[in-house]
Amino acid sequence: MSFRQFDDRVSEVTRTLHQMAHDIEQLVQRAVALVGQPTVDAEAIREADDAIDRAEVEVEESTVEILALHHPVASDLRVLVTVLKINNDLERIGDHAVNIAEAAERLATAEKKVPVPPELDEMSRMARAMLRDALDAFVHRNADAARSVIARDDRLDQLQDSLSRVMITHMPEYNLSGCLQVILIGRNLERIGDLATNIGEDVVYMVQGITIRHQEGPPDPAQGGAGR
Repeated sequence: MSFRQFDDRVSEVTRTLHQMAHDIEQLVQRAVALVGQPTVDAEAIREADDAIDRAEVEVEESTVEILALHHPVASDLRVLVTVLKINNDLERIGDHAVNIAEAAERLATAEKKVPVPPELDEMSRMARAMLRDALDAFVHRNADAARSVIARDDRLDQLQDSLSRVMITHMPEYNLSGCLQVILIGRNLERIGDLATNIGEDVVYMVQGITIRHQEGPPDPAQGGAGR
């Protein structure tokens, strides 16, 4: 495989990943929009996730083939490794979107209407923004933007804790199952934020050649990285 062919194949696989990322963003938005609706059918979300699963397999197979044929090094290798990691994270986010839709479906059938606290709306906006910004950081190879995503994860965790406490206090007054569904939706949004954070960390690795996952404290933007 020539360098031109290599670049073309990498561009092709990243375009597929970008489309998959766009579809994932839309899927999360559609799933969250079901929360609190009087009637919910999660089947369309499940079908869309099946398409994402197929795209995930396509991206993985293409990337592994490029690795096998070209044996890239340095920054080229980091890009392909990052594609594989983000590809897996996106597929998992799709699963969380399905979980949200199915929880919304169960919530709609609760005997007594359960109030949806404002924390859930803020979590939804924040998780989707983190995902969008992490993917933009990947597209533009922007490590600073990726670090900004990582820094927001603690706030999402705090909102999840607050949401759980609020719903637990509502349990004696409202339907127990309904309250648990709201908590479950929040947990899935929190996990989407975690996966967006993973993507941000992988972008930093791709751009700067350093691994910041499992670091103690906030990531240090002053750290340098390996060159091409």
